[in-house]
Amino acid sequence: MTLKVYLFALASAASLISHPVVGKDLTIGLSGTVTSLDPHFYNASPNNSIAMQVFDRLTERTAEGQLVEGLATKWEAVEETTWRFTLREGVKWHDGVPFTADDVVFTLGRAGSVPNSPGGFGGFMRNIAAIKADGDLAVVITTKAPAPTLPGELANIAIVSRHAGEGADTADYNSGKAAIGTGAFRFSTFKQGIEVALERNPDWWGKKVVWDHATYRMISSASARTTAILAGDVDIIDAPAATDIARFKSTEKLAFVSTPGLRVIYLAPTTSGDAWKGNVKGANGEALEVNPLADPRVRNALSVAINREGIVDKIMEGTATASGQWLPKGAFSYSADIQPPKPDLAVAKKMLAEAGFPNGFQLTVHVPNDRYPNAPAVVQAVAQMWTRIGVKTNVEALPWTTFSSRKSEFAMKLLGLGNATYDASSMLVNVLGTVDPKRGLGASNDSGYSNPVLDERVAKAMTIYDDKAREAALIEAVKVAVNDAAIIPLYQQSNAWVTRKGLSYAPRIDERTLAKDISE
Repeated sequence: MTLKVYLFALASAASLISHPVVGKDLTIGLSGTVTSLDPHFYNASPNNSIAMQVFDRLTERTAEGQLVEGLATKWEAVEETTWRFTLREGVKWHDGVPFTADDVVFTLGRAGSVPNSPGGFGGFMRNIAAIKADGDLAVVITTKAPAPTLPGELANIAIVSRHAGEGADTADYNSGKAAIGTGAFRFSTFKQGIEVALERNPDWWGKKVVWDHATYRMISSASARTTAILAGDVDIIDAPAATDIARFKSTEKLAFVSTPGLRVIYLAPTTSGDAWKGNVKGANGEALEVNPLADPRVRNALSVAINREGIVDKIMEGTATASGQWLPKGAFSYSADIQPPKPDLAVAKKMLAEAGFPNGFQLTVHVPNDRYPNAPAVVQAVAQMWTRIGVKTNVEALPWTTFSSRKSEFAMKLLGLGNATYDASSMLVNVLGTVDPKRGLGASNDSGYSNPVLDERVAKAMTIYDDKAREAALIEAVKVAVNDAAIIPLYQQSNAWVTRKGLSYAPRIDERTLAKDISE
């Protein structure tokens, strides 16, 4: 080596020492609020978006919803009520401890029974009777009845480690103490309601991740997200305001992507319990002895009074599709026979009169003001429609963190469901199933709805291995629930993202924003 080259090499080395290569950072403006890093605490999309970075699942879903390998590389029904999952070799937890079948056993014992959960994951494991390790790299799951959809349902269960999670509570996950996963990113910091910071896991078994650091900033205001992406303060935002989409598309430094989504936005009437008493009154403000919402004729009257197409056109500005059920067209167990009810105020009034409320009643509807796009405006529009049939409606909007912890206190509320099973069973089991933890039913049922006949129909449908027969049985169950107005579906959301130019993100039908899948 010549002296000149040698000196250049020394200078280059010194430069690297004094000016180290800066890692690649990604900042995401998230519309929803992450309430916990415990991946089993609350089955909500913002929480799941983070959990899917830190923790892996036995099976995973592509952006289009296809079931693919995760921590399991193979699954097979060895008997009618027995599944065997072969696990991926060489996987390690973030702290270097090897991943084994015992961690899966621990996870499936924990995931359905996290204390104080406002809506957990028990419904996805309702059919599991027993699980045992078959060596270090296989588990055998015995089900209570034939369970053909089990591999897809387990795509919703984050696998946690026994050595970090045993004896740990939700607070330990939030602090990072127990938030040790096998995922693409490791926990860095969590500031509830503000941000989540993650750092790349260099030993992840999956495809190479571009980013060394990923920060999720919680920005509930659509206008604030618009400002942040235009100013370059963030690299990507989800749920852009419908009013700003044309602007995003015409801005050279930005890119807009979208896809039809699985999420349905619906109204949930409380049909039992005492929560209605503080939120429902007679037409003149007097106390009522019976709950009007317990009568399916009243619930159907409220549904018929809603102009869904008007809401989609005027408020959602084309970023949603009016619906009379909770699945989008083309989804497994979607029924072409169920169309959005045509608004008919005369029919609605007649139904109310037949139910014993010819003069209507007073009702308070609760809605989160920072969770679903345009939700408060949607509920205000619905309130006006209901007032026209004699149901004088008041609207109370609350932050998601408050709303989600108080859902069971409301008589009528607006909610969304992402249909995580990719079929009708997510709603039928978790939201409309009679609350029964032992059977894994009603994990997200805050309205007290119960229909034992429907429960049995659903249970029977989910044991059918033949896809066509199972779909037909599920559609019949959907028709029962819709005719009973167990919920009042409004529309299916479209999912959209805006990124700075140069980034690429395949829009997901499950609406989750995954840093590990964002590329340059």
